[in-house]
Amino acid sequence: MFVNFILMKKSLFLILLCFAALTQAQQLPIYSQYLTNDFALNPAIAGSKPYFPIQINSRNQWAGLGSIAPKTNSLSYHMPIAFNNLGVGAIIIQDQTGPYSHLGLNLSLAYHIRINKNDDTRLSLGLSGLLTQHTLKQDDLTFHRPDPEFQGNYSKMVPDASFGAYLYSKNFSLSLSTHQLFESVFKDAIQDVFGNNSQVRHYYAHASYRVDIYSDLAIEPSLLLKTTEVSPTQLDINTRVIIENNYWAGLSFRSSKSLVVLAGLNVGSMFLSYSYDYGISSLSSVASGSHEVSLGFNINDKRNRRHSYYW
Repeated sequence: MFVNFILMKKSLFLILLCFAALTQAQQLPIYSQYLTNDFALNPAIAGSKPYFPIQINSRNQWAGLGSIAPKTNSLSYHMPIAFNNLGVGAIIIQDQTGPYSHLGLNLSLAYHIRINKNDDTRLSLGLSGLLTQHTLKQDDLTFHRPDPEFQGNYSKMVPDASFGAYLYSKNFSLSLSTHQLFESVFKDAIQDVFGNNSQVRHYYAHASYRVDIYSDLAIEPSLLLKTTEVSPTQLDINTRVIIENNYWAGLSFRSSKSLVVLAGLNVGSMFLSYSYDYGISSLSSVASGSHEVSLGFNINDKRNRRHSYYW
C-alpha cells in the first residue's frame, strides 16, 4: 500500500510537470465562452457595445483530474466614454493549476473610428496593461524524499501588455490581437527546477458573421485562430443559432481535439450561458470534460443609440 501511495504521488507530480511543459506553449487560460465575451480576446473591443456588459466567468478545465485540474475565474466590464470615440474596460482574472496560480488585473483603452457612414462600420484600436502575481506553493508538493529545491513558496509580480484591432458593423466583426508583448522571463530559483520559464506572445484572430434568417431567428458562424511561436496553431469552428434574441445554442469544434456544446439565454438585462468541452483525444479518458459558466448583466446605455442592432 505504501508503494502504491508513493507511485500515486509521483504520477500526480508527473502530471504537474506536464502542465508546466504545456504552459511554455499555450500560457493563457482557455475559454469557450468568448462567444458571449469577446472582450476577453481583444482590448480593442472595449466600448463597442450599445450597453455596459459586466460578466462573471468560471471554468473548470479537465474536471476529471480533481484538485489539480486548471480552474479559471474572471470578472470583466467595459463601456464607451467621451461621445463614443473612446472605450475603457477592466478584467480581473484568477487562474490555478494545482499548486500554481496567478492573479491579474487588466486595464484596457480603445479608440473607435467610423469608416463608413452608410452602414456604420467602425474600426477600433486598443491597448491594455496587465499586472499579474504568479505564485507557486511549493509546500503543497509532497515527496517521499524531501527536495530542497521545492521548499518555501515562489511569488513574482509581472507586468505585461496586449494590443488589438477590431473591425465591426451590424452583422460582421473581425478581431486581431496579440498578448504578452513583453515576453517576460522568470529568473528565479524556480528556473533551476523547471528551466527557462519565459512568456511567449500569443496571437488571436476571430471573425464572425450573423445571418438573419427571419425576424426572430439568426445563425452566427465564427472562427477563432490562436497561435504562438512555439506551439501548434489552434482553430475553433463555431456556429450559434439565436432565437428571438433571447435564446441561443451552439456547437464548436476545436482542432486540439475537442467538441464544445454551448447554450444560453437572456432574461431582461441578465444573461446566463453554459458550455461543456468534450475531449476526443487520448487524454479525455483521464481528464474528462471541461465545464464553463458565465453570468452577466447588460447595463443599458441610454446615451448610445448607434448600435441598436446588437443584442
